[in-house]
Amino acid sequence: MANRIAVESVTNPFAFEPGESSLVMFHPLAKLAFLIAATSSAMHAPLGFLVALFATGILLLSKLPRATAGPFFSVIILILFAALVKGIFPGDGRLFNLATLPGSAVYGLRLLSIYVYSRLFYATTRVSEIGDWMTAGLRSLRKIALRKDAKDKTLPKFDPESPPYRPGSLDIFLDPGMFISLILLFLPRIFNMYRRVAEAAEVRGLSISKKNFRRALLMLEQLISMSLLQSWKISLAMELRSYSPYRSIKLSKFKKLDWILVGISAILFLF
Repeated sequence: MANRIAVESVTNPFAFEPGESSLVMFHPLAKLAFLIAATSSAMHAPLGFLVALFATGILLLSKLPRATAGPFFSVIILILFAALVKGIFPGDGRLFNLATLPGSAVYGLRLLSIYVYSRLFYATTRVSEIGDWMTAGLRSLRKIALRKDAKDKTLPKFDPESPPYRPGSLDIFLDPGMFISLILLFLPRIFNMYRRVAEAAEVRGLSISKKNFRRALLMLEQLISMSLLQSWKISLAMELRSYSPYRSIKLSKFKKLDWILVGISAILFLF
């Protein structure tokens, strides 16, 4: 029973939860701007503003229906380890320098704030939409450049909607949105793979509640193998579906609330 509970606690804090939060209605780009602003502010803001920022993030996080504490405690363990490394053996004969604890506590609060806002972003955002906007932006810039080039060289029968390319080409640089989407999806997929590895270990009698170094290495080995296999599957799926860098894209529009969120993000950059 204890092992089953331990496996079920391995949740994905960066999984998208469609329709389960009011934050879903905001535009993905607006939320990305806010994430960048909030995390940047968390690393540089004074203590008072940092506490307010963290409290706001916790309040928003509590509105998510599946707000689990497991990954939160994992971040706390990482913070405690960093604090130990920072204060251990200060070089004056002591085993630990207690004067480093206030600074470590503030640093820990900064890391927790970054985790909270990252969790909010991933749980309420389809990251593929951000990639679509990046690709659409590059296409617009290429059209402007091609029009200018056609005007300067007086190219005949120029059609900016159909730029020349080799059929079947998989030039990812013509579609940066796909590349960025794969990067942003790295964290959710890693957590999913870890859960699958943990469940497989439980089925095979490797007790998750009694971890040791050898068992951790075995799980890490399987996690790396599954990551490589997943990358190959994604590549194969794109090829089988005749992926083209000139794929069709449907973009969502900005609303008034999105511009307000962008404005708040700009203000956060000042702190």
